[in-house]
Amino acid sequence: MRHSLLTTTAVLAVAATLALAGCAAEGPGSQPHDDRVAAAQPETKTPFSPYWDAMYGVYDARDEVEKRERVEELVAACMAAEGFDYTPIDQTPDSTVGSYEEGWGTEDWVAEHGYGAFPTDEETREIDAQVSAEDPNQEYVAGLSETEQAAYYRALQIPGPDAESLEAMKDGEAPAYDWETAGCQGAAQHEVMGDDPTQTERYAPLVAAMNALEQDQLTDPAMAPIDAEWSACMDDAGYGGLAKRQSAADAVFSQSTDYWDGGATDEPSDDLRAEWRAYEIELALADFRCAETVDYDTEKIAVQADRENRFITDNRSELDAMLAELAQG
Repeated sequence: MRHSLLTTTAVLAVAATLALAGCAAEGPGSQPHDDRVAAAQPETKTPFSPYWDAMYGVYDARDEVEKRERVEELVAACMAAEGFDYTPIDQTPDSTVGSYEEGWGTEDWVAEHGYGAFPTDEETREIDAQVSAEDPNQEYVAGLSETEQAAYYRALQIPGPDAESLEAMKDGEAPAYDWETAGCQGAAQHEVMGDDPTQTERYAPLVAAMNALEQDQLTDPAMAPIDAEWSACMDDAGYGGLAKRQSAADAVFSQSTDYWDGGATDEPSDDLRAEWRAYEIELALADFRCAETVDYDTEKIAVQADRENRFITDNRSELDAMLAELAQG
């Protein structure tokens, strides 16, 4: 059976936010160029920033915890109405756990973790403790019959994709989200968060286009001279053949991909994982230093700002209408 080195959702989530692929100015709604790799640089404002802020707000940790707690209370009430017991999951952050991502975006962090692709067992436990609250419902669910468990999860959350959705996903189409079919969790989240104008039929295509603009930036011809400078620096550092900055992180992740694609059925040995991690850190450090040498992020943000300004000019009426609707909400 094929396994992933990133064995938990938590590790995947953190690794995806910690790798250094030079996407410093992404808005909260944007997606990285590669689902495994996103930026670890300080947030930088760009022309899209006011729109992202209006859509997703400015993150407030205390407010976020309070909202999640209210959602859990509503889920418990909804599940009770469906005939199931449900204990709200404690949303209080564990203040005794160290922060794996503390210092990310710095050379010291990269020297210790690389891109965050292959965390040690200790780091994996730390990541899990940071982002994964213990579910007190596991024992209760385990005591249900298979039929009851299926009914429990149908009542709790959005069902898994059907055959039609799976085919659409193969073509890169994300299944549409409808809170009304997302069980008690969907209903609770909708009550706490309210309607999202950005996901209506009118504005969803606009937001998708904003996200796509960032995803497509690496193929913008204006990036070619920036990547060429970075590539030359990496060549001097002993890592030739890397044409774009993204290719450095790709080379790191391809180690595990090649391992499984080669027919492996057992988890890689500790020695092999250590070898992958050592290569990762060396390459990530070279990447980080070359990016600083050629001022990669500043140049990339300039290209991004130009692209975003042109988009805003072409879509100002729709953007302003969306902002007005968000303000009313």
